[in-house]
Amino acid sequence: MKSKDELRQDFLELSAEGADIAISLLTESELLRDIPVADLFYKLGKTLKSIPDVIFLHKLGRFIKTVNDKTTEYQRSAFAEDIKKNKDKRDKLYTAIFLKIDKFDDITKSDLFAKIFACFITNRIRQEDFTALSSALNLAILEDIKEFSKIYWEDRKFFYKKAYGLSGRDYGNLLSTKFVTITLDKSDKLRDIPSMIIHNVDFVITELGCLYAYISEDFENYFSFMDTSERSYPINEGKIYIFDTPSSNEELSLKVQQKFPPNR
Repeated sequence: MKSKDELRQDFLELSAEGADIAISLLTESELLRDIPVADLFYKLGKTLKSIPDVIFLHKLGRFIKTVNDKTTEYQRSAFAEDIKKNKDKRDKLYTAIFLKIDKFDDITKSDLFAKIFACFITNRIRQEDFTALSSALNLAILEDIKEFSKIYWEDRKFFYKKAYGLSGRDYGNLLSTKFVTITLDKSDKLRDIPSMIIHNVDFVITELGCLYAYISEDFENYFSFMDTSERSYPINEGKIYIFDTPSSNEELSLKVQQKFPPNR
């Protein structure tokens, strides 16, 4: 049986190729090319002295690769050029990105984070929502948010109502993500104890929860910003986005059925 040191060395050697890919993506990225901290990670990758270093580079590499897959070179370059105009904003944004990637407790969260970031740099979501969605990834257990998205798209009856609203599911473990909130429905008093009132707890899927469900499953083309006139309607009060649903968009309906076939 190999010792811990031997196993550690095997891991580092097996990870060298993956780290090289991460370093290559890092140095070629239009988004990160001019950031001083990127050079630090390049040097870090060349040393590979610890398993956490290698894991971080893997997460960073996956993040950059997914961003590149989800955006065009023009979109990345345009965003990079625009953010250069405000050095303080740029430094804060990229520092936050590196810190979040470093804290992820699962490598695949980097892919989800990249999808969210891609929507941000292509102006599909606001910076406030990018920040909130990013924080939710750190707060949530990966299996919980994956299950949330899966149930969201499999619940066919849900879409005949609206994109977000009351849900019959128990999402208590996701309250910290702000993907859901709760409402208290006051019911009748108990017959035997007239002074006691029962409150039913209903979970409500929020607009942020809908954004996550669409972005995580690569359906981001099916939501957009509401215009000013749409937001002025009382029924849309507090809403920023408008969502296509499988019941209103045949193309989306087909994609949902292909990705989440009934009776799997």
